[in-house]
Amino acid sequence: MRLVEDLLETVASLDCEVRSVCVGLHWTVVESRSVGMAHTYKTSRKVEIADSGSLSRRSVLELARRALSWEPLEASLGLAALNSLLDVSELDIEMSQANVGDWLKERAEGKVVTVIGRFPFTDEIVRVAHKVYRLEVDPVSGELPAAACEMAMPLSDINVITATAIINHTIDRLLNLGRDGVNVVLGPSTPLHPLLFEHGADVLAGIVVDDKDALAKSVIEGTKTFKRLDGIRPVVVHRRNAE
Repeated sequence: MRLVEDLLETVASLDCEVRSVCVGLHWTVVESRSVGMAHTYKTSRKVEIADSGSLSRRSVLELARRALSWEPLEASLGLAALNSLLDVSELDIEMSQANVGDWLKERAEGKVVTVIGRFPFTDEIVRVAHKVYRLEVDPVSGELPAAACEMAMPLSDINVITATAIINHTIDRLLNLGRDGVNVVLGPSTPLHPLLFEHGADVLAGIVVDDKDALAKSVIEGTKTFKRLDGIRPVVVHRRNAE
């Protein structure tokens, strides 16, 4: 959990009130200094979030520390709270609105690629890459189990890693396994902070919230697909000299 611990250390002096919390079916959104979101990571067990019903009366750092929890639903809330403390306008990063799917397709041609998570552009990468390893926690036909990362990632030129790996605490191991390739951390859960580059990421593909009310409406009404979420825009951040 070193990455999460280091992120929490960077925001330790930024505690403030929580303005709102929405734990939706597919996405969790927290508003504090800014608005942060994360994938609502569910399991087959019935779980009630601690202090549910009074979360907005907690400090944001108290919620953010739940990103260390081994209970996925609590960790989802924690990551959303942590992301709400990251005001990208204050960070030393340069964002672009490039389509990360197009960026990946261009660079994947003839390469070996590992994709951890299900993304709409994966089939297009399969068509241009030399070899694609598709990994999932619950694999279906054509996918490998998550444990195959130990074999696939050291062989890959590009590793596409869902930011959900931060919630289930596999991110540190995955970034290390992919250290000889280009590591892309992808999804609305992605913390847009340069600290991820120190931990082995090369590209961050996340989101910026432009309209918190539109996003809240999408989340409350159960929108699942990223492209159908309102109020956000995708952004890409490259490690300097890594484009």
